Amino acid sequence: MTVEIIEVNSCKRNLAVDVPANEVDKEIDGIAREYASKAKVPGFRPGKVPLSIIRQRYGNDLLQEAAQKIIERTWKEAVDEHDLRPLAQPEIKVEENKPGSNLKFTVAFEILPPLEVNDYKGVDVTLPSSEISDEKVNEAMENLREQNAQFVPVDGGEAQDGHYLTLTVDGEFEEAQPPIHEEDVTLIVGNPQTNAEFSDNLRGARAGETRSFEISYPEDYHRKPYAGKKVRYTVHIKDIKEKQLSELNDDFAKDMGSDSLEALQTKVRDELVTQAKQNAEKKAREALLDSIIERQSIDIPDCLVQDELESYVNRIASSLAYQGIDVKQTSVDWKKMLDEERPRAEQSVRRAMFLDAIARQEEIEVTNEEMEAELKKLAEGTDKSAAAWRAQLEKENRIQSLEQHLRQNKALDFIYRNAKINEE
Repeated sequence: MTVEIIEVNSCKRNLAVDVPANEVDKEIDGIAREYASKAKVPGFRPGKVPLSIIRQRYGNDLLQEAAQKIIERTWKEAVDEHDLRPLAQPEIKVEENKPGSNLKFTVAFEILPPLEVNDYKGVDVTLPSSEISDEKVNEAMENLREQNAQFVPVDGGEAQDGHYLTLTVDGEFEEAQPPIHEEDVTLIVGNPQTNAEFSDNLRGARAGETRSFEISYPEDYHRKPYAGKKVRYTVHIKDIKEKQLSELNDDFAKDMGSDSLEALQTKVRDELVTQAKQNAEKKAREALLDSIIERQSIDIPDCLVQDELESYVNRIASSLAYQGIDVKQTSVDWKKMLDEERPRAEQSVRRAMFLDAIARQEEIEVTNEEMEAELKKLAEGTDKSAAAWRAQLEKENRIQSLEQHLRQNKALDFIYRNAKINEE
């Protein structure tokens, strides 16, 4: 048997194997004996079937099973012998597997490339300004007003732009399709997120009124079940409300837990400054790491990039599901989205690889106390204890990922502490 490990690049390896026909035959012979001990063949007692009959009867199955066993054994031995650590399941391609011939196959897999990071101490980085303008404070105060708005019924009034309507919606498709029935649908008349024809047909309506109208949806409508369809709606207006904002005065400030409007504005400014400082440091740390990465070119394993992209898609799908949107019914161009997301995913993998290498070079480890502190953070605001979180993560084989995440953060802290920080 000849086994050759081909280095495609620093993280891709191909295992090329050529197994002589006589070795394949020995493997087949061993499997045939196992078959013979169990096979039920007419005319023979169990365990007494000649090997020649077994080979004739199960020839192709024996050949395929022998190839599978040889591939698995050879793959494991080669990985162990050369101290390789594959990052994912390999891709196996059988080049030749015929009776009486050599078995030839290749195994393609990826490993982490060797990486020694250079020049990661004393790197210049700019810390963005965290100054907060009066305009931003005023904007935050307005947001507070919006968040604490009151919704007051419009008694006897007509629905106008900006009014909030609660509806019961029934719809019949022109084509054969299940009817629509939705209770307590809320929309804002004239809002960009409200179908324009809905707004047009509901202006001037009063609470308790029922209106009927048709809407023809365009072919490219974002909700696929409606695209290119005509629907006859019967809409009952349950109530109409308008949003009322409180005035910015001391009374409003007291409702927000402050002694006066001035005290509330000071509190808001302080919170904005704290958030701005955190954001500025986050950007500086990322810029610092990226500048270190730019100095050193490396190959990155595609399987890790694919894992990153898969996590991204899962987050998008979960977000849509949380909003009650059926992922299968959206018009999202997933291929385009993944193509656009790939550069970010690649950089994310690079960052992780460099931080892992720096942690190794600086002998940075995560202590038990740090792990416990992180588990307690996870437990905050949940119905699980830190111990329960640990048990769950261990069961799901994610505890090492958490430890790796903490180690990477410590490595990033290290290079940031040792950087030359210039403030804007």
